[in-house]
Amino acid sequence: MIRQRPDKHFSRCGFAQRVLLFHATAWRGGTGKSRLGDSRMKKFKVALLFSLKANAPQEATDDDTPWDRWNELDSEKSVTGYERALRAAGHEVIPLEGDHTLIDNLLKYNPDICFNTCEGHHGKSREAQIPAVLDMLRIPYTGSGVMSLAVALDKAMTKRVLQFYSIPTPGFQVFVTGDEPTDPRLNFPLFAKPSLEGSGIGITAKSICRTPRELREQVRYLLRAYKQPILVEEYVEGREITTGILGNLMPRGAWIKEKKRLEAARALVAQTENASNNGGGTLTINPSNGKKAVVREYYYSGVRVLPPLEVDFSPLPDIAPLYNSEIKGNNPWGPRYLCPAPLTAKLTSQVGRLTVATFRALECYDFARVDFRIRASDNQPMVIEINPLPGLTEALSDIVLEADAAGISYNELIHTILAAALRRYGLWEE
Repeated sequence: MIRQRPDKHFSRCGFAQRVLLFHATAWRGGTGKSRLGDSRMKKFKVALLFSLKANAPQEATDDDTPWDRWNELDSEKSVTGYERALRAAGHEVIPLEGDHTLIDNLLKYNPDICFNTCEGHHGKSREAQIPAVLDMLRIPYTGSGVMSLAVALDKAMTKRVLQFYSIPTPGFQVFVTGDEPTDPRLNFPLFAKPSLEGSGIGITAKSICRTPRELREQVRYLLRAYKQPILVEEYVEGREITTGILGNLMPRGAWIKEKKRLEAARALVAQTENASNNGGGTLTINPSNGKKAVVREYYYSGVRVLPPLEVDFSPLPDIAPLYNSEIKGNNPWGPRYLCPAPLTAKLTSQVGRLTVATFRALECYDFARVDFRIRASDNQPMVIEINPLPGLTEALSDIVLEADAAGISYNELIHTILAAALRRYGLWEE
């Protein structure tokens, strides 16, 4: 059951102890004041589109039916949070389930833009189905388009794109029948998971396969249970890191001009606040050692990479260190979440550059989350996947925690995503 973060867990994440010395809010903001509810911004009729877990299809089950197959879908609490944040900015909000009634409802209400969180239920491109409908009806929407969502949902196809752009990702193979010979170029241990799922669905301790027999058994089980191709990749021993990204990439000329504006604005904030910690930034208490840690953020070509978050499994010594659906759905506060992650400036910059490169390679829009493993043998960040439709549950989802560490409230995060889409469609200019 997804739940609000209880107060007693705040200290784990370091958010209750955050000491905000200053935050360079110049990024697409300028004045340092919240842009939420800014009277200069036109108010829009926003259709809030979602896929409620409570409305998931009721289907026959058997012994191999996985318990977590609908874990990506929204809870009523999550949808209530989205709606409240949009209304806080003064918009008219129309909540709509992303099902067979959607087209008629969209034609009835005629929204200016849709805030899309629909995951869909069936098919290899289920996350792209609602955006395809919106494209057909010529209705603007937040988030990535049909191609990006379809490719990103297919983990094997995503890795082929990453390899084309020389973005580091573990070697892999796709199993369709379970009888394919293992690629001899792959080194054990290997990691097996469904190729067309998110939210850690289908991942357990048995996903780490150390022998050919373990691999064969796990692949065949996953094929029976999830009825889709299975991705097998080299298992990366190392730290679990995730980063959120906001905004849209700019043409080079526009970004150079924007970069100069940003640098001037941030320097002014630093001078005003007399900040001297590595050029300024938000300071948090790092829960791993109690010391103050600078929030290093990465800005490039119009996008903002939020502070990296590390999932620390040390409080759970008896389980495999895997950020899976069991953790995300049933025990979200079992691990510790270190944000900003205790990474060196060099490693933070590497993660930032790879986050932007992955966002660019998949042609994403407005926001996304990129997941990494930092390979223990050489400290190389390895891109595991990108989620162009990440969870946005208040006080719980990774990108929400990362935004909080950067000084961005939940309402401001939702507004920032909507504003990025409005600018992209030419519906709003600051």
